[in-house]
Amino acid sequence: MNPPYDWALGPAASRRTEQAFLSHTYRWLKPGGVLVFVIPGERLAECSQILATHFRDVRVFRLEAPECVRYKQVIAFGVRRNRREKERLTDSDITQARLYYASLARNSSQIAVLPSEPETRYEVPAGGPAQLVYRGLPLDEIEDLLQQSAAYRQAGRILFAEPVSATGRPLTPLHAGHVGLLACSGLLNGIFWNNDDRHISFWQAVKVVDKTEEEEDGVITVREKERFSNELTVVFSTGQVAILK
Repeated sequence: MNPPYDWALGPAASRRTEQAFLSHTYRWLKPGGVLVFVIPGERLAECSQILATHFRDVRVFRLEAPECVRYKQVIAFGVRRNRREKERLTDSDITQARLYYASLARNSSQIAVLPSEPETRYEVPAGGPAQLVYRGLPLDEIEDLLQQSAAYRQAGRILFAEPVSATGRPLTPLHAGHVGLLACSGLLNGIFWNNDDRHISFWQAVKVVDKTEEEEDGVITVREKERFSNELTVVFSTGQVAILK
């Protein structure tokens, strides 16, 4: 863990974020799990209570990389105690450990540098199988039951238009205006033809601006006239897309 180095505002008083971060997250570590905690050395005192109570075999080293020296960083290793180990602790053991961390905080520059070769080995216990727990709304179940809801049926009359279907042939041939109305209303949308010519058609009405220019006595007059036209988008099964205007 490498928590933010700052102050956290609380309802009663402020405290360091290193301490708040450790007190909140150490519970996620299983008994016997290994803590790796990177903080400024002078903040070991604020974290001493948790380190002394909940961790054993704690070793603290100073980091000497340029960025680490800038923030006076140290790294603390420790093993989380199990319940039996915590019950065996005495008040004097906790007090002695807290005084030790406080002395390190006052003289963080004197802490031994993290060696390139390990002095000891921490055995990381194997974790159990991951268990994902979802505590939110059962969205799939809600979606299946939604259409049976009375409120959904009432709102559906307003929110969703009734599907439009048209069958049969017209009594008389359609002229261009009729075809345009049918196309833009979506009645000519669909899937047509076979094989490579098989395609999806989608009609829509688009606004077109016709622009004309007239020049008289050196003055250019620009006139724009708006009109609506039909546009057909065709997507073929081969992946080709065509827009017809």
